[in-house]
Amino acid sequence: MTLPKVIVLATGKGGAGKSALSRSLAAHWLATKQSPAIVDADPQMSIARLHDPDGAMGKVTVVTDPEAESVSTSIAELAERHTPVIVDTAGFRNQTTIMAAIAADLVLIPLKPSAEDVAEAIAMYDLVGELNQTPERKGRPIVALMVMTMTTPNAVIVRHIRNELEKGGYPIVDAEISQRVIYPELSIRGLAPSIVDPDSAASRDIARLATEITKKVSTHGRVKAA
Repeated sequence: MTLPKVIVLATGKGGAGKSALSRSLAAHWLATKQSPAIVDADPQMSIARLHDPDGAMGKVTVVTDPEAESVSTSIAELAERHTPVIVDTAGFRNQTTIMAAIAADLVLIPLKPSAEDVAEAIAMYDLVGELNQTPERKGRPIVALMVMTMTTPNAVIVRHIRNELEKGGYPIVDAEISQRVIYPELSIRGLAPSIVDPDSAASRDIARLATEITKKVSTHGRVKAA
């Protein structure tokens, strides 16, 4: 399987776990001998602020670039040396997110099990569909995938939202990121489960997600392009 070169995490609502998921995916691929890099395109810089270049995740290159005018260049420069390049975006739609998405192979859309998150996830999916009609992406559409975050296993609301999205034809992955205290505990130190505790349930969640999105993008090429 071939890794997506550029993965952008985006949704128009804060609190969906974009930063924790970006860091966790980077940690997973670092632990599996890849060479991930992160572009922190969120004005809050929650990844860059806590990143320790001398720490356990020091081999993950982190670049801060929340500017619409330059984020595409930052992504392209990192992509020459790193795979994958993971882009963490703001908790609201802005021009930087749009420019990053145009450069993406995959836009991963995280959503918590709530009506507000679903609405924003669908809006982001629709935006990717619009971007796929632009000259920059004509003939090489961006893949869009949704992932449920902060879930409680077997919760009724989680099953309901998944069923509704699937019935609507939206591309939601089978893997879910369960609500676990390890994420905020490690985020304070700029770390992620796959580096600190590779045998943990959280690490297994991330590994399942990483495997699924890689398989979908590489096996099907442009699976469910928006």
